[in-house]
Amino acid sequence: MMKWIISLFILIFYGCSNLPSNISMESPIYQTNNVEFYYDLTHRREDTVYTEHRIFNQMEKMIENADEFVVMDVFLFNNLYNASEFNFPKVSSGIKKALIKKKKENKDIKIYFITDEINTFYGVYNTSELEELEKNGITVILTDLTETHGANSVYSTFWKYFFSWFGTGKHGWLPNPFSSEAPKVTIRAYLKLINLKGNHRKVLVTEKEALVTSANPHSASGYHSNIGFKFDGGIINSVVESEKAVGELSGVEMNLPVVEFHNEGKYKIQLLTEGKIGSALDEDIDNSQSGDEIYIGMFYLGDKVIVKKLVDAAKRGVEIKLILDENKEAFGMKKTGIPNKVTGKKLIDKSKGKIEVRWYRSSGEQYHTKLVVIKTSDKLIINGGSANLTKRNIRDYTLDTNIRVEAPLDSKLAVDIEQYFDMLWNDDKDTYIIEKEKLEDGYISNKILYDIQNISGFSTY
Repeated sequence: MMKWIISLFILIFYGCSNLPSNISMESPIYQTNNVEFYYDLTHRREDTVYTEHRIFNQMEKMIENADEFVVMDVFLFNNLYNASEFNFPKVSSGIKKALIKKKKENKDIKIYFITDEINTFYGVYNTSELEELEKNGITVILTDLTETHGANSVYSTFWKYFFSWFGTGKHGWLPNPFSSEAPKVTIRAYLKLINLKGNHRKVLVTEKEALVTSANPHSASGYHSNIGFKFDGGIINSVVESEKAVGELSGVEMNLPVVEFHNEGKYKIQLLTEGKIGSALDEDIDNSQSGDEIYIGMFYLGDKVIVKKLVDAAKRGVEIKLILDENKEAFGMKKTGIPNKVTGKKLIDKSKGKIEVRWYRSSGEQYHTKLVVIKTSDKLIINGGSANLTKRNIRDYTLDTNIRVEAPLDSKLAVDIEQYFDMLWNDDKDTYIIEKEKLEDGYISNKILYDIQNISGFSTY
């Protein structure tokens, strides 16, 4: 009897995923002359906090310039926060207005807005932003991740086959984690949340250009520091195909045209999603040699494979510098510093100080950047977008989108990115960066928790 039960579990566990072919995608390598780098920064000078928004402005311009279609795929999109305690910029409202304005101006344009179910707390309520988009003829797709594997696979499998049938309900009584002023939620919705699955992508694509970024157009994330890349060329068709796959996963067929572009230019560019992001990073770090440089700006660094590869690269003579978020706050809530406190110390110790780690000086927001740059003798290899360096983000668990670009050292893209890192790293006024000397404080307990969460999959990294 026990053998039958075990066999049934194995059959269920390994047969629970039937993903579209373009989920976990590695596109062909395209060429283009147009890849632009943008960043948002929040920083303190003396007693004043400054926020520089560039990415959201580009989103609105791209929507305004579209003629045939707009596809937007973002993880967080709502205005839910404690308005009585915080004063965040209404980023979600700005993007919503831009999309509705475009649809009113051009009734024939196709607009698909894809987002994660967390914005409705898995169907317990709807938000005014999504309702207004739908009322104005915009197709809203709430990503259905039932068929995907969760990092905490055992729980996800049991939830799918034994709990998912009951739905999440509509009349909640439990507090909403987004805000005490938001609608109450149900215990069934929390049970779905514990799967820790997510469509974590941040993509905007039209028939003219595409943007892949680390920035959520989410009001409570409005002060975060982020990066993004805008580009054109034949790669747009791969971006569209990757988004059609999310529509297919969610039972929606997205009818979008193929875009004609010349495949030429100084930049080699490739679209990577999900586990293909990790595979490309593994290979590029492994191929780095003595004299090369690696610089990383990252919100979460938790993937043990990447940590080991960075240590090995440092031992080969690769110069490695990391700027990390302190992982101490999220939307006004205190955090423990995991995973970056653990992995930061491990990188320093294992490399015997060859790897340098510095910490972004935040003022309640997050250094939400996801960017890896490898500098060789003749080019920059750039990998950036929505994916943190965590098992969940780069090993086929959450949905994420990055681009990989090879840029000549004398190109504008390479110069812009190097200037960005130099501005942060060589910060003689302590505007952006703080040194962190006491990583030993609470390290043992943090490492134990980090290891447990890594093994079990019950974590956001």
